[in-house]
Amino acid sequence: MLAGIALAFGLAVLLAPAAPAEGQSGVRVCGSGYGHGVGMSQWGALGRAQAGQGYALIIRSYYAGTQVRRLPDDPVVRVLLGSGSTQDVTVRPGREGRLINRATGGQVSLEPGTYRVRYLPDRNLYRVVNVSAGRAVGSYRGPLVFQPASGGPLGYGSRDYRGALLIQRSGSELRTVNRLRIEAYIRGVVPLEMPPSWHQAALRAQAVAARSFARASLKSGPYDLTTGSMVYGGASAETPATNRAVSATARVYALYDGRPITAFFSAANGGYSEDSRYVFNAVPYLKAIRDVDAAGRPFERRANSPWMRWSGTLSGAGLGIGTVTEARVLERTPSGRAMRVRVTGTEGSREISGQYAIRDNLRTTGIRLADGSTRPGGPLPAARIWFGDAC
Repeated sequence: MLAGIALAFGLAVLLAPAAPAEGQSGVRVCGSGYGHGVGMSQWGALGRAQAGQGYALIIRSYYAGTQVRRLPDDPVVRVLLGSGSTQDVTVRPGREGRLINRATGGQVSLEPGTYRVRYLPDRNLYRVVNVSAGRAVGSYRGPLVFQPASGGPLGYGSRDYRGALLIQRSGSELRTVNRLRIEAYIRGVVPLEMPPSWHQAALRAQAVAARSFARASLKSGPYDLTTGSMVYGGASAETPATNRAVSATARVYALYDGRPITAFFSAANGGYSEDSRYVFNAVPYLKAIRDVDAAGRPFERRANSPWMRWSGTLSGAGLGIGTVTEARVLERTPSGRAMRVRVTGTEGSREISGQYAIRDNLRTTGIRLADGSTRPGGPLPAARIWFGDAC
């Protein structure tokens, strides 16, 4: 998920805070956590694993009233890899493959190489060319499916993917969807959502959460998930450590009332997770919890999360109120996250409601993390915030 470790570590190059910009204030802001804070904290999962908790206990701790069980089947999931291309889509079978015309069921054997698919809107046809051999394969009504003949991956863009690639028209553009089993899909998710070097129990909890989220997302329509639902890098992203975590938890899900849950997770909750009612919809298994050990120490602190505490200076950019002179939290959720804030400036004031709106509209000129590192200015990392002297 985009609020997960992947995004938090996406700013891996640590930069100094930006220079003062127009509308900058002297109002200090501080906070804890990174992301929405609903469900599992990835840094918290690491701390729990370091404290000796197994993956099943980690899952049950974050998702209230759930059971951790293995299901007998491994359904297909459809992941949107790309859309909007009005020209070409390129697919690279690393070994022999098959091209299937779904309109007729006809199949064509493919040799290894690079194949270009172009949709011809005036003829309502998909034209396929073997670029490597310099010859046309044919023109088809489509949609088209590329499958590896021997189970190997297919190249698309800069990555390789397990399963099949479905190419179909969406208006005058082309949409590429990866069709594969959930177990194969999760192998390409876990290493990008959580560092492969982390404790195996944390990686296994991540695998169960991601697997549950994927299965709960299965639906009718052209696809189930996008690469923004959870960060997904296909077979190219796989590592031995994360594949081991996926295999050790094969077909294991977090269930509520016998069904896989929508297992939201984020990078860090700052020691207190959020109730889903304040961010998404009210769900019985996504309740706020104090994410601390028996001594009251946050598990994220045990894991040395840099997001346990961060601070910076508010920027007035985009607020339309001039230089910020004061900021106040008017309403909080029980977990301490801001639900309504008022920001006052030299040219007026503005009230902002809702956690996502607060995080998106309030920006900093740069922040300093608990480990002493700095990050460039931008939206607030989380809504568990304080202003001024409260910092």
